[in-house]
Amino acid sequence: MRILVRAAFAASMLALTCNAYAEPVGKASAMIPQASQQSQGSRSDLRLRDNIIRNAELATAERGALEVTFLDGSKLTMGQNSRLTVDEYVYSGNTSASKQTVRYTKGLFRYVSGSIPKDNVKIETPTVTIGIRGTIFRTALLDDGSGLTSVEYGPNGEEYEVVLTSKKTGKTIVLRSGQKVGFDVDGVFEGIVSGQVEGCQ
Repeated sequence: MRILVRAAFAASMLALTCNAYAEPVGKASAMIPQASQQSQGSRSDLRLRDNIIRNAELATAERGALEVTFLDGSKLTMGQNSRLTVDEYVYSGNTSASKQTVRYTKGLFRYVSGSIPKDNVKIETPTVTIGIRGTIFRTALLDDGSGLTSVEYGPNGEEYEVVLTSKKTGKTIVLRSGQKVGFDVDGVFEGIVSGQVEGCQ
């Protein structure tokens, strides 16, 4: 009997500890047909309106898609065979203490900024860092870290821009609405051209 009581107590303490670190940062607001979340070594299939947990890895299935709506109203859509991690998320209204850092691993992504101050939002990839200035933009990443980024116009024709910085060379470029740029495995930028990254609506 004592063994059973101790085991039950240990299980309840473990659950409390896990819940203390399972900090929700948003919800799964749309999904087709399947996506998953891995947190603290445990993987689970996501359902609509499930909480998204800070530091969890999100993954979509083949021909799948997932939209996450964060607490500040920002939205991130993942296309098929995509992976990312929400490394940092602190939301305290519109104050300067709010922060958001998302790490893309591979796949297709579309990001729409919310109410967190733009200087406090970063998108990390294996080769470049993307900073925003009130923005809707798309990124496509291959397994080797090379990829493309493009910036959209707003719903009423607003012009946006992002700042991309190569992690290896330190070079920085500004990309504006209607433009796209590629970068290789070393974070070296190609020339800026007109156009849009396809996929991930």
